Amino acid sequence: MKKVALIFAALLLLLPLVVSAQVIVSDEFETLVEWVPGYGQWGIRGGMLIQRDAQTGLARIDRSVPQRGEVEISFQVRYEAGGFPDQAALRAGQLHGGFGIHVGVNNPPLGRIAWGAGQSYLLWLNLDTRRETMTGASEHFGFRGQVYESERNSVMNITPLNVDIQAELAAAGITLGIDDIEQFLGVLVPIRIRVNYNTGRIMVADPTAPTLWFYFDVDPSVLRGNYVSLRTNSLAVSFSDFKVTQR
Repeated sequence: MKKVALIFAALLLLLPLVVSAQVIVSDEFETLVEWVPGYGQWGIRGGMLIQRDAQTGLARIDRSVPQRGEVEISFQVRYEAGGFPDQAALRAGQLHGGFGIHVGVNNPPLGRIAWGAGQSYLLWLNLDTRRETMTGASEHFGFRGQVYESERNSVMNITPLNVDIQAELAAAGITLGIDDIEQFLGVLVPIRIRVNYNTGRIMVADPTAPTLWFYFDVDPSVLRGNYVSLRTNSLAVSFSDFKVTQR
């Protein structure tokens, strides 16, 4: 894809040097602090933010976060349950679930169910191995990193930034099968995202191969909000150690 590439972490040395970095948000989830549930079963358990509903496709929670210049958003995520409707689907390998984060959210639907989240971009990690997806919506089939543009709370569309992660890793000489993804279930997986709100450049560390980064460019004019939103689809998921660092 023209706007998406894999780069080695060593290339980060070519980025402008940062004299200092300031942590502007650090949530250890003893309470919900400033997080506002929109939909789903959100709560705190053992120092983690958890979304317990493994069925809903629109679970979302919002937080006010200063977003300007270049920031790094980091947290850990752990699968808890869901991703298949019943044991028969699991045995047949018919899986579907995802989670992600909206960045640069302007005018979020605080406390309400919604398809989108104001004006923002949703960075989405999705696994879908269902037969109906393969035949009727192949652009979503497999293990994918996707970007959606939310125009307003009721309108959100997938962009051309739709990466087949297995294919991209294979091109870099790394083999990742669906069975290999099981090693990440039930363990804390680190997520790191860098957003330059001036240029629209977003970099995402690959959680399955942390020495690799995806980077892509979006419209910076969409990234003018002061909220982020976590969301899940057909999964119960927990989050920990949410930090935002001004770079």
